[in-house]
Amino acid sequence: MKVPPRRAVLLAFLTAVCVLSCIVVASVLHLERFGLAVDGLDHGAVLKAAAVREVSVIAEDPSALDEVDVFVDDKPVLTRREGDRLRLHGFEPGEGVHTLRARVRDASLLWLDAEIEHDFTIDDTAPSLTVDRTEAADPRSSVTVRGTTSEAVLVRVGQNSARLLDGTFEVTVPSAATVFVEARDMAGNTTGQHVAVPVARPAMRVAHLKPGEWTSPPSRQAVFAMARKGEIDTVVLDVKDETGQIPYLSNVALAGRIGAVSDLYDPRSAVDQLHRAGLRAVARVVPFRDPVLAKAAWQAGLRDHAAHDDSLAFTNSSHPEVRGYVVALAREAASLGFDDVLLDHAGDELPVSFLAEAREGVRAAGACLGVVAGQGIADVSADVDFVVQPFGG
Repeated sequence: MKVPPRRAVLLAFLTAVCVLSCIVVASVLHLERFGLAVDGLDHGAVLKAAAVREVSVIAEDPSALDEVDVFVDDKPVLTRREGDRLRLHGFEPGEGVHTLRARVRDASLLWLDAEIEHDFTIDDTAPSLTVDRTEAADPRSSVTVRGTTSEAVLVRVGQNSARLLDGTFEVTVPSAATVFVEARDMAGNTTGQHVAVPVARPAMRVAHLKPGEWTSPPSRQAVFAMARKGEIDTVVLDVKDETGQIPYLSNVALAGRIGAVSDLYDPRSAVDQLHRAGLRAVARVVPFRDPVLAKAAWQAGLRDHAAHDDSLAFTNSSHPEVRGYVVALAREAASLGFDDVLLDHAGDELPVSFLAEAREGVRAAGACLGVVAGQGIADVSADVDFVVQPFGG
C-alpha cells in the first residue's frame, strides 16, 4: 500500500522524535546512574592552591569512580581512590583560571560520557593594605580608621567590618591603643597589621602631691593657687608608690591580700576636685619597685615573683602575675577618672610586651599611659602615649 506523501512525512517526523526522546531519556538515565559531582570546588570558585588538596570527585555509584578520568585545562591529572571519593594526586595548580573536567569512560552502548566541568581560579597573592594615619581626640572617644586595599572583599578593624568601596575602606571603632586591621580576599588570603592610635595630648606643667599633701588643706590650696596663676595645669597623685603602698581603698584583690592597701585619700573625689579646678589628674604608678609584693610573695613561697636580689625591694617584671597586678592597678586608676597613668621609677628596662598590655588596659578604661624618662630606661616613646621628664617631690 502506498503511503500518501504527507502521511509519510508525518510518520518520519514521529519516528525521529521517538528516537531522539529515547536517546535523551537514556542519556539522562546514564548521567543519573553515575551522578558525578565535585566536592570542595564550586563552579567559578576562587581559592588558594593548597585548598585543591581537599577537592574530590564523588558519584552516586562509588564503583563508577574506577572509570573516571580527571582533566585540568584538558591535561590528565593523576587521581587516587580514597573510599567513596577520588582525590587529585600530586596536582599543584599555578595562579590563574583553570577548568576541571571529570568524565566517566562509557562502557555501555551509549556514546555519551557522564561528565562534569568546573571553572575555578587559583589566587595565592595576599591583598595590599595601606592604613591612613589616624588620631583620637581623647582616649574616651571613638576613632575612624581609613585606608586603601586591592583585591580585598572584606576589611575588619578589630571586631568591626569596614565599609569597602572601590578599594577604600572606613570604619569607626572605640578608641584603643592599637587596632588590628585585616584585609581578606575571595580566596581567603589575608594581610594584617597592628596600627597605633595616638591621642592628641596637651603639654603638662606638673605638681606632684603625695597623699598626705593632698589631704592637707594648706598644701591643696597652694596647688590650686598655682593653677590660678597658670603655673601648673596638671597634678600627679600616687596610686602605688616606691614603697609598694596603695594609699586608697583599691578593689584589686591581690593588693588587699598582701596588705598594701590603706585609706589615706579618696582618688575619685580628688579627681573631681582637680577637674572642677580645670586641672588634669594623673595617677602615678611605680611598677616593679614594690617591697610589699616582693616580701609577701617570698614568704608565700612564690620566689619567682621577686627579683633576684637580697633586698626584696623589686618584683620580677617578667612574671605574668606581677605584670597583671601592675596593669590591674593602672586600669583601676583610669576607671577612677584619672586622665593619665604615669609609670615612674620603672627600672632599667620596661618589657615592650608589658607596655603594650598596660597601655591597652589603660586606654580601654579611658586614660592614656605615660612613662617618666631619664631614669636609665630604654627609649619607649613608641610604646606609650607620652613621655615626661622627671619631676620633683
